[in-house]
Formats: sequence, C-alpha cells, structure tokens
Amino acid sequence: MSDMNQTAQTAAQAEDDEISLIDLAIALGEEKKTLFMVPAITTSLAIVVSLMMTPIFTAKTVMMPPQQQQSGAASALASLGALAGLAGAAAGVKSPDEMYIAFMQSDTLQNAVIKKLDLQERYNAKTLVDTRNALKGTVKIISDKKSGLITVEADDKDPEFAAKLANTHVEELRSLMGRLAVTDAQQRRVFFEQAIAKTQSELAEAEANFRTAKEKSGMQVTAVIAETAVRAGAEMRGQIAAKEVQIAAMSNFATPQNPDVQRLAGELSALRSQLGKLEQGSGGDQKSSPLQQLAVKSYRDIKAREAMMGVLVAQYESARVDEAKEGPLIQQVDVAVAPERKSKPKRAIFVLVSAFAGLFLGVLIAFVRRALRKAAQSENGVAQLTLLKQAWSFKRA
Repeated sequence: MSDMNQTAQTAAQAEDDEISLIDLAIALGEEKKTLFMVPAITTSLAIVVSLMMTPIFTAKTVMMPPQQQQSGAASALASLGALAGLAGAAAGVKSPDEMYIAFMQSDTLQNAVIKKLDLQERYNAKTLVDTRNALKGTVKIISDKKSGLITVEADDKDPEFAAKLANTHVEELRSLMGRLAVTDAQQRRVFFEQAIAKTQSELAEAEANFRTAKEKSGMQVTAVIAETAVRAGAEMRGQIAAKEVQIAAMSNFATPQNPDVQRLAGELSALRSQLGKLEQGSGGDQKSSPLQQLAVKSYRDIKAREAMMGVLVAQYESARVDEAKEGPLIQQVDVAVAPERKSKPKRAIFVLVSAFAGLFLGVLIAFVRRALRKAAQSENGVAQLTLLKQAWSFKRA
C-alpha cells in the first residue's frame, strides 16, 4: 500500500510540475509583445550607445627590472637552505618587481609624468590630486611573478599619446632610479661619495690651518717630523680613519653583533690605544712652542685626511665597478608603439549583455503584468491590490 501511495504522490507532483510549466508558457505567450519589445528596445539603445562611445586604444610596454646581486648578509642567509626561506618570509621580504611598481605608483613619479605630458589640462582636472586619480584610472601596471617582467598598459583615445604615456613611465622611473640608491652597490657608492666630499672639505681646512700655523711659527716642518715621529702618528691616524669608514659602511647591512663588525671594532680600539701611547711617548711636542705644536697637529690632520681619502677613493671605485656589473637599471623588453586597433569599448559584448539583460527584464515585466491582471479579475485579488496601494501610499489616512 505504501508503494502505491508513493507512486500516486510522484505522479501528482509530476502533473503539478507539468501544469506549472504550461502556466509559465501561457503567461509568456499572453505577454509576448512585452517579452519581445523590451529586449528589442534595450538592444537598440545598446547599439546606439556603443556607436557613440569614444574608442580607446591601449599601448603596452614591457620592462625588466635589474637583478639584485646578493650582499654578504644575503649570501650568508641563503647558505642556510630551507631556513633562509622561512626567515625571509618572517621578515616580510618583498620581491623586487613589487618595489619598482610602488615606485611607478608613487606621487613623485606620477607628478613628473603629469608635468611632462601636461596631463592636468588634458584630463580637465582642477587639482593635482584629481589628475593623479585620473592617471591611475588610465594606466595599469602588472607584474608577472614567474618571469619577473613588469608590464605598463596605458589607455587613451589617441594611440600615439597612449604609447607616449606608457614609455614616459619607464623614462621617469629611470630618472628616479638615478637619484635613489636601491641596490647594494648603489648604496655603497652614495655612501663613499658623501664621505669623500666630507673628507675633501676637512682636508682643505686642515691644509689651511697648517699653512697658517707654519707661517706663524716659522718652523721647518720636515725637521720636526723627523725628530718627533709625527709621520708614524699620521699614518696610524689614517689607519684609524680607514677602520671607521669600514665600520660605517657595514652598519648599513650588519648589526653591532656581527663578527666582522666586532673584529673591526677591536682593531680600531687597539689602533687608538697605540696612537695614544705614541703621542704620549713623543717628547718633541712638549719641548716645542704652542705654535709649533699646532703646526705639528695640523700636519697630522693633513696626513690622516690624505690616508682616509686614499681608502675612500679605493672603496668608491670598487663600488662603481660593482654597480657597473649590475647592468642598466631598467631595460625595456618591448617599447610601446601606437596600437593599430582599439581595445575599448567591446561593442559586441556590450550589445549581447544588454540583449540578455533586456530579455530578463522583459520576462520579469511579463510576469508582473500577468499577475496584476489576474489579481484584478478576482475579489480577493482586488482587495489585495487595494491594500498594496494603501501600504505604499504616502498620504495619511
């Protein structure tokens, strides 16, 4: 008996579904004019609008950022194998391409692009902030994680200008990289450039002080040097200056607990101790006049600065060689050219989407119209429509 009941229920459910499908087809048939008219209207409007849209061209340039060379600290970390990856992930190390993308999206570079191409007037923007927002909407910067290449896509109604806009981003990035020290070699070069400039100023000042003291004392400096062993003290001062420069350079990537830093600090302390003993053991300064002592001190300063200058120049040349080995900062794999075909708008897709949207809207309107018509034919439906009007009426009863 239970099997017969289940069979009867299944047949009844199938009959209800069949009736529902028939009712659905009847409802669409009764509103067939609406069903065809709405999609036709939306499709026609979409065709007209798509034809009125301004064509947009997309120019693309592909560039390769410089491949960073590992510093001593990075090489030591890499030798740890799997632990190096874990340490790098924990420290939040970012890939180089993300850094260069951040440079191109920076206000400094975008302001340079805006000024060079006069984009504020082209985009009819009132402020520089509005211009940057408009520029971000027309330029897309994408990074390929597998190859490490960076793609810059620029949109504009003028294909020639689109190519110029994409290439200008690369040009301004090169200019920005020329002012910034990004790689290890660049950082060392900038550090030694600043140190050389400072030492040259100090050397010129020491030479001026020595000439003044020599004229006032009237002493023969060569004889004083031979008798008081100033030359040895000057050479030691130069060694101290060289150690100080090495420690300052290593502080950019090493902590005070680094074994090399601790070793250099120990050597520096020993040299300073030896210099103190040497100067205390020299009796020439005590027998000479204050002016002669000032001349000797000035001569020592000159020798120390000269020794420091020699060390700095050697380190600076080494940094320049390392920087040259890194190759060009930014290399353009594909230079942007004026595109021959437009990229936007995609009229076919726009029209098809509008047609399907119109079809959905037409079906919805057809069901609503049929439901209202059916409701108006029964007393219960009329009462419900009256309640519906009252519920949505803003007039007070």
